Amino acid sequence: MNVPDGYGDLFDDASRAFLVLSTVRESGKPVVAPLWFVTDDTGLLFTTGTTAAKTRDLRVRPGVAGIVMAEGEHERYVSVRGRAEELGSPQTSTIDAEAVHRRIVRRYEGRDPAEPLDGTVFRLVPERVTGYDYRGLPD
Repeated sequence: MNVPDGYGDLFDDASRAFLVLSTVRESGKPVVAPLWFVTDDTGLLFTTGTTAAKTRDLRVRPGVAGIVMAEGEHERYVSVRGRAEELGSPQTSTIDAEAVHRRIVRRYEGRDPAEPLDGTVFRLVPERVTGYDYRGLPD
């Protein structure tokens, strides 16, 4: 995944950056949710419940937008627009869904997960990635 210069720290597993993802409901109304994520060469990986509304929405309307920002730092972020592709659950995935789950939990909790993944893995495949930094601007 191409990350703008100066923003790589937000995508590193050592950071506490969050993906704030916007999806669209069947009614056409947008919904925004903060998510834990990790990256691979193609995009941002996140998990969600198999029967969650977000999962249903992404399966029907995979076009998404979001921002990645560090915990407590709202003046510097990366905007990501693209599409979500479902990679599957531990039983159906073409990737190691459990390894993705472990990596995500280790990133945010600093330990292995207490429970196996009970959900599915999605990848946000970016089509446009833009960095913004408003730190130091006058009030």
